[in-house]
Amino acid sequence: MLNLILKDILIQKKYLLISVLYAFFFAFCFKSNTSMALTMIPTMVPYMLILGACGFDDKNKSEIMFNSLPIDRTILVISKYLSSLVFIFMGIFLAFVSTTPLNFLGFIHMNKLMNLEDILSITIGISLIVCLYFPFYFKFGYQKSRYFLIAMFCLFFGFSAILINNIVKAPINFITYLNSQPDWLVTTFIVVITAIIFLVSILISIKFYINKDL
Repeated sequence: MLNLILKDILIQKKYLLISVLYAFFFAFCFKSNTSMALTMIPTMVPYMLILGACGFDDKNKSEIMFNSLPIDRTILVISKYLSSLVFIFMGIFLAFVSTTPLNFLGFIHMNKLMNLEDILSITIGISLIVCLYFPFYFKFGYQKSRYFLIAMFCLFFGFSAILINNIVKAPINFITYLNSQPDWLVTTFIVVITAIIFLVSILISIKFYINKDL
């Protein structure tokens, strides 16, 4: 499985370089808008790399090759999910190294540095997008599912505030209850729910992929 994850990373050397340049470029572009920089960089980097990894597999017909080898389809599915987590943490890492050192060196002046709350929010937000995307990917393939991923990231980045405002108003009693609880308890609750959704998504993707004709 480790080799499959490394494969998703190594086949994208060009995209990895672009991601680094992208991170520093947007750090300078949004040096006066900290929230925008700390949202765009860790969001767009995993988007590029997840889409790139799936795109290279489709271009090189990797599915056909791997399924001709004695590799369990379950392993192939799980490796994609784990690769996406690696890409998410790459995005967070690039957001950190492209803003914090430059801020301390005086090249940019940000009014806020990346903190654990930012890391947790980005990780959970993009993980949920991954949970929605991969069942589509393993069911319909890259060509059809890529538009879904693009739409999900646009929705996450461009309309998250609107969606949150509309959704939060519905279960108002539950939100009020959560606000009255300790931060660690709320964080644990959110992480556990995300982990459950992640596991369910993996199981759905495995079922789709096992039943898929290649």
